[in-house]
Amino acid sequence: MATTADILGSACTSKILARWREHYERLCDERDRLTERDCSSPTASSAKLDDPADAAAEESQRNLSLVAAGATQDTLSEVLDALRRIERGTYGICEITGKPIEAGRLRAIPRARYSLKGQNELEKNGFGQKHVLPALESIRDAVLVDGEEPGEPIGD
Repeated sequence: MATTADILGSACTSKILARWREHYERLCDERDRLTERDCSSPTASSAKLDDPADAAAEESQRNLSLVAAGATQDTLSEVLDALRRIERGTYGICEITGKPIEAGRLRAIPRARYSLKGQNELEKNGFGQKHVLPALESIRDAVLVDGEEPGEPIGD
C-alpha cells in the first residue's frame, strides 16, 4: 500500500526543518499504521443467540471494538495535528506555556502538545485528566426502589 509520502513525493517534506525530520517521519509512519487499522463499526450478528452468555460475550466484544476504534481515531487525530504543527513551524512549542517542549518528551511522545510544566498545569486545573468509565453497579442495586434496603427481596 502506498503511503502519503509515496503519493506526494519529497515536495511535501522539503519544507520540514532538519531538526524535526526524524519526528516527522515517525509521525508519518504512525499515521500510516493507524489508518491501516479497521475502525469500522462492528456489525450485529445475524445469528440468533439463545444463550445469554453467548449474547453477553458478543456484546462485550462489540463494545471493546468500539472503544478500540475510538482510541485509534483519537490517536490519529493527535498525530495529524502534530504533523500540521511541524509543517507550520509550531512543533515543539508548548501550547500552554509557549516554551519549548523537552527533547526527551518529544522523543517519547512525538505528538506531545505540552511541555511537562504545561501538562502539569493542565492536569492541576482538571483539563488533562484521562477519561475513565464510571464504576459499575450491580443490576440488583440499580433496580432497588427508594426505601428498599439492599438485603430485602425485590418485589416481595
